[in-house]
Amino acid sequence: KWHLGFASREYTPTYRGFDSHWGYWTARESYFEHINCDRDNCGKWHLGFASREYTPTYRGFDSHWGYWTARESYFEHINCDRDNCGLDFRHNMDVITNASGVYSTHYFTDRCLHIIDQHNISEPLFLYVPHQSVHSSGTNFTLEAPEEYIDMFAYIESDIRRLLAAVVYAMDESIGAVVEALHTKQMLGNSIILFMSDNGGFHHLFGIRVPAFIWSPLLNKSGYVSDALIHVTDLLPTVLDAINGTGMLSDHNVPIYGKSQWHTLSNNDIPVRSELIHNVDPIWNISAIRWYDWKLIQNFTAYVENHIVTDLLTAGPPLGSYSPPFNANNESFQSLQTMDRVNSKSYHVLTQMNRRPDYEVLKGSVVECGPTPPQTLPYECTDTQLCLFNIRHDPCEYHNLIGETDPQFVRFLWQKMVDFNETSVPPLTLVPGDDRAKPALHNNTWTNWLDSDGDSYVIDRSEL
Repeated sequence: KWHLGFASREYTPTYRGFDSHWGYWTARESYFEHINCDRDNCGKWHLGFASREYTPTYRGFDSHWGYWTARESYFEHINCDRDNCGLDFRHNMDVITNASGVYSTHYFTDRCLHIIDQHNISEPLFLYVPHQSVHSSGTNFTLEAPEEYIDMFAYIESDIRRLLAAVVYAMDESIGAVVEALHTKQMLGNSIILFMSDNGGFHHLFGIRVPAFIWSPLLNKSGYVSDALIHVTDLLPTVLDAINGTGMLSDHNVPIYGKSQWHTLSNNDIPVRSELIHNVDPIWNISAIRWYDWKLIQNFTAYVENHIVTDLLTAGPPLGSYSPPFNANNESFQSLQTMDRVNSKSYHVLTQMNRRPDYEVLKGSVVECGPTPPQTLPYECTDTQLCLFNIRHDPCEYHNLIGETDPQFVRFLWQKMVDFNETSVPPLTLVPGDDRAKPALHNNTWTNWLDSDGDSYVIDRSEL
């Protein structure tokens, strides 16, 4: 293992003092490559594409339908990075040029249904569906949806909220169609479905608290809201544990930050995680750690002053003050909500499986911020004056408790971040962008620009 950088050859072992290197550069090999299963990806990648080695079908997936960059327009599949705009839509390494005007959510759904329909049910299937929804568009930073979906929510006064509802509804339809296809194929009874957002809204623990659920007939207990602390890195060991593949972790002999949450979630058992390192950023000089109910933050105001968050703080209402554009408790809305749920494909499938969803349990996941204090932001979280919050009692981080807490406890949390940072490597954040990546140089397409044949390269199907 190397895991000390590979963006260019100067960061690889033989350019960093070693005469030879036999091994791999990335944080891990693909664990799922050692499982006899189909591995398919429909949607967003955003994990590198400078050369083909960083793209989905070279990182463990048998197939990929989607885009490589951070975002794109929903209909034309164009991504603009400042003034650099280009097409970003792929089937494996091939550029898809005939999908203009096709809504991305519908395109990904169609591909997922095709994969399920063609799947040999005697073998396992790992289907990763990172939907574009509800990310902003790649050209104008707004959302996009078909007009017929927007018209469905005419009762919502706010144009922005109406558009958001349309985008979410299309995604919801997609998930229902996939669930229905798995049931029709007689695969659902032995499936595990994980749903989560890739990042949350700014007003929810500053984007790190996200909605998520796990559904499976294999769970010993279900129909409850878990208070367990779960990190995104826990997904890998949790899935491997669920499919009895934990031995692969020891076979790779690679220490990972993630912990298996399968036993905790399957039984609503004691949490296995009590600590999260949110970030240690030497560029912006920002750090944060969560330890049980406590969260320590360093240098938040520097981030506010130098980053786009400044605009977010001044553009909208204070934290916790959002009022919905309609009364979510009135009788007509409750009736509409119930009708949509009962008419959904997932509800029909679950009914056929003699499983009845309990939507009332979702009320336990609502975050109550409470009244907004007169002076909420920004707090003076600097090198010498940190900020400390009790997340359980103050989930929206209104009350800085640093002056009311034993300094020894603060030093204890700070030292945890210092110790964690001992194993870090210098970040490449300040490395300038590579002009060779500009789409204008590659037929107005985002491509694997470090490969000399990036535009014309067509993957050999025998490699999959």
